[in-house]
Amino acid sequence: MRISNGFEVVLPDKATMEHTIIPAIEALDRKDMTGARNLLRIALQVLLVRAVNTVILASDDMRDLLPQDDPLLKKCIDPMDALARSTIKWAQAAGKGK
Repeated sequence: MRISNGFEVVLPDKATMEHTIIPAIEALDRKDMTGARNLLRIALQVLLVRAVNTVILASDDMRDLLPQDDPLLKKCIDPMDALARSTIKWAQAAGKGK
């Protein structure tokens, strides 16, 4: 699916959802952090193999599974952080226009 600004949205396929993402969430619910972390890494690798440049992690719990120095985390965006940065940038630009 294409959206404006040349970005293409790529969603995980059914197999990736059923075999990695959903089990990762279930492992997280069971407090199995190692299992959840491993499954998340697999899901991210599957997306990256599909030529995805950046992954939006919509769950703070998922983002927190990976250590801050994990190379996979550098390919991920926290949508709330991105929204906050954009809002600050917009507010600063609006303030200069007064």
